[in-house]
Amino acid sequence: MTRYKVVAFSLHLRKEPNIMGEIIGYLFKDDIVELESISGDKYWYRVITEDGNRGWASHKYLVKVEEDLYEDDPSWLTIAFQEIGEKEFPGNMENPRIQAYLHSTNLGVPYSLRDETPWCSAFVNWCVERAGYEGTDSAWARSWLYWGQSVETPRKGTIVVFRRDVNKGHVGFYLDESLRKIEILGGNQSNCVNISKYYKSDLLGYRDMV
Repeated sequence: MTRYKVVAFSLHLRKEPNIMGEIIGYLFKDDIVELESISGDKYWYRVITEDGNRGWASHKYLVKVEEDLYEDDPSWLTIAFQEIGEKEFPGNMENPRIQAYLHSTNLGVPYSLRDETPWCSAFVNWCVERAGYEGTDSAWARSWLYWGQSVETPRKGTIVVFRRDVNKGHVGFYLDESLRKIEILGGNQSNCVNISKYYKSDLLGYRDMV
């Protein structure tokens, strides 16, 4: 079965697939559930919890867990997948997880305390360090152009650097590609950790530990 991670702090588990359905339980952030079926309007997912309970939950707060990881994939990619769904908090609230990403770099306060600070490089740095490797310690995406070794052919998990404006950039982990775009897992993509696609025309380089 396909597995999903809960990204809301608390999510109702309902008996019927509608907002008035009886609440039969709760799901909590980072819980993993298995998909059993989808409602006709595709809004509600019937899921099975790790305890074997079944119920309906809003799909808006469920993020698919990537299953096709292999032994030769870099360990930082597994860590990155576990972070999918982390996102910036609205208003004056700050997401402590994103603050942890930022604290893994040499950014000082107040920037390291704000989840609105550009954090794609911080996310990559945090994942790489958690996997036991030295990162760049930099919140500058293009710093990754000087990390590891340049590679021509990426594997899943290879670090990908893109240009953005004259001196800015974006960085994430390679997953796949099409004729015109590269699919990456990264942070600060629509203000969250997710899988997105970027144009190959903006590619600056691939870096890896080989």
